[in-house]
Amino acid sequence: MDKINPAAYITDTDPAIEAVANTSDWYEWQYLNISDGSQIPWLLAQGWRIYRVVSSGGTAYEWGLKRRVLRPERALADLVSSFTSAYNEGRSLNDQRYDEIVALYSVMLDKTEDSLNSLETDDTSYDTLVESIITELREDNEDFNDDIDGIFDDFGDSERTRIETQFDNQLAAARASAIDRGVYNTTVWDSISAGIERERAVANTDLEDKLLERQLAVKDRAYTLKADLLAKILAARDRLRQQIHNLDLQRVGLRNQVLSAMLNFMERRTDGYPDLSAIGQLTASLGAGEAATYTPS
Repeated sequence: MDKINPAAYITDTDPAIEAVANTSDWYEWQYLNISDGSQIPWLLAQGWRIYRVVSSGGTAYEWGLKRRVLRPERALADLVSSFTSAYNEGRSLNDQRYDEIVALYSVMLDKTEDSLNSLETDDTSYDTLVESIITELREDNEDFNDDIDGIFDDFGDSERTRIETQFDNQLAAARASAIDRGVYNTTVWDSISAGIERERAVANTDLEDKLLERQLAVKDRAYTLKADLLAKILAARDRLRQQIHNLDLQRVGLRNQVLSAMLNFMERRTDGYPDLSAIGQLTASLGAGEAATYTPS
């Protein structure tokens, strides 16, 4: 079974550390000089602070005011840049992880197909081995048939000779008995010899039937043994093949389960990134109305 090294397909890219934004550039000082004291309460409500008072003589005064105000365009530019960078980074990491998962799945599929193709190669090897065994058995069976045919060529000759001798002796004994009794003539002898010859024919027929049955029994036994042996060989091959297949498939399945668990873990991870709608809302808030102000203590 081919190994799969996930580290070869996974890029360990950590999120970039976002630097702390320098907000000091987002604000600026505004200065105002007035000589109408009645405006001061309203200006103080708008965030202005008095930092100097100058007397012009008598009851005339000049007030110097200042306030710290937000620079909307500068703040918006920095925020949009930071948000966009985080947005692109999050999307890039998610897309990269998706590509890595697809790559690993492709590798796992390729390795699994190679393993299955290897099993097919094993099947071909087993089939070749079984074919060679069957060929050897076929040759052995042909040799056995030749040996049997040679044995059966003379099989039964002695029994045939015994039958012929037996009935020849019966004919001779019958002829001698007829002569001794004075009844030997053509008519009587033909009847006696015909009966003996019928018995000879029956005996020879029975013998040939028995010999044929014996030959058929031997050949049937040989064919039965051959068929039984072939069946056992094929059954053993199938059991061995199935056992090897099951072990290989179990190993491949276990490896794929481990990889699937890892891929599921990768898939569940999500690198968050800002929503573009948040940038729109921020833009609207910074661009509408007057900017918020503050005066440092």
